[in-house]
Amino acid sequence: MKWAKRAVALAASLCLLAGCGASPAGVEELLRAPQLDGQQDQVEKALIAYLGETPQMKYPTTGERLSPFVFDDWDGDGVTDAAALYVSAAKGQNVHLAVLEMVDGEWTVTQEREGLSTSVESLETAALRGAQGTQLLVGYAGASGEKYLAVYSYQNETLNEVFHQAYSQYELRDISGSGGSDLVIIGPETGSGLQLQMLTAQDGQFAPVMTPVSVGAQFTTCDGLYTSRGDDGSYYLILDGQTGSANTLASMILYYDARLQQLVTFHPITVEDLFDATQRYSTLLKSQDIDDDGAVEIPTQLDGAGLDNLAVNRLSFVAWMDYTSEYQQEKSFGVADLEYGYYLELPAAWREDILITDGDETDSWQVRSADGEQLYLTVRVAGPGAQGSGYVLLGNIGARKVQARLGPAAQQVSVTSLTRGFRVL
Repeated sequence: MKWAKRAVALAASLCLLAGCGASPAGVEELLRAPQLDGQQDQVEKALIAYLGETPQMKYPTTGERLSPFVFDDWDGDGVTDAAALYVSAAKGQNVHLAVLEMVDGEWTVTQEREGLSTSVESLETAALRGAQGTQLLVGYAGASGEKYLAVYSYQNETLNEVFHQAYSQYELRDISGSGGSDLVIIGPETGSGLQLQMLTAQDGQFAPVMTPVSVGAQFTTCDGLYTSRGDDGSYYLILDGQTGSANTLASMILYYDARLQQLVTFHPITVEDLFDATQRYSTLLKSQDIDDDGAVEIPTQLDGAGLDNLAVNRLSFVAWMDYTSEYQQEKSFGVADLEYGYYLELPAAWREDILITDGDETDSWQVRSADGEQLYLTVRVAGPGAQGSGYVLLGNIGARKVQARLGPAAQQVSVTSLTRGFRVL
């Protein structure tokens, strides 16, 4: 998502510079990689020759695969195949999926079929137990916000849709510990609350392992679903959802109970009510693996919990918590800028001994000693051409820079630690 936000901002900037009213296809072209690699270029040329026109390639908007081209052995014959997502003027507005094989040294379209909507949200692959080759999972998004997940299998030059379902979020991982891929789907939001379904790979297809369950009437939407690695080596599911109050998120944790063969709610021993403990007042504060250790941490806002030494309205003290751990649960402490959408980790030792105030420049803030006398750090959001002695770049928010400068009394912090601790929300 971070890539997508930066890409959209870049596309908008290019459009303004060109003085254009870009069509969706034009924006899509601006989001392209600067140049296709050789293999992708050959596949696109083969697709053009097959269609008799130049298609609009459809880029996934989320996930790790952000290309409309994907390569794998779809039919299990030991040879790499290709797949491509596109829209063709002659075939209507819906996305199409084409599979290509190498024939006599050239890529050739062997099968194609129409997808379920007009845009692509995600693209993943899965090697299902009992199946030959690799399956494709495509998340489609419609103009009205509806989303559909489809699973495709390719055998004997035939592309089949083996599963499809409406969804709001999904995760693909071995949640049950069976050694195969499990698919956890949060259905679309309804008046009766969120419904969760879990399927596992059997005989080359996804089969339900439990009846759909409600994940709590306190959530009105599912804003994120994440797989988290626990200290015990098993996987947990972290769900972020809106609570009914405007811009308010909370979280719940689930795990697979092998005895019950069911996903059940996990209750941390350190908090009485996880829902209450994780309520935060910005939809930017979604759970993520803040320290890249495989566990997903839940952000908790600390303002008003003994940390009242913050005098900048758009900022919030945040701690990132791993509630599945029995030991060090707080993985990171710092400040979130909820207007510009970034987080900066600060030394844990500063937690009870700092004052945060506005800086001398517009959109800047300072970290000082609790009495306000000593300056530890200055952070600012500046334009692309901003200059300033001693400032270093932490990261970019659209066309703007987030920069920091160590103060004369800085301690327990370095430029390296600040850069490493910067995250776009």
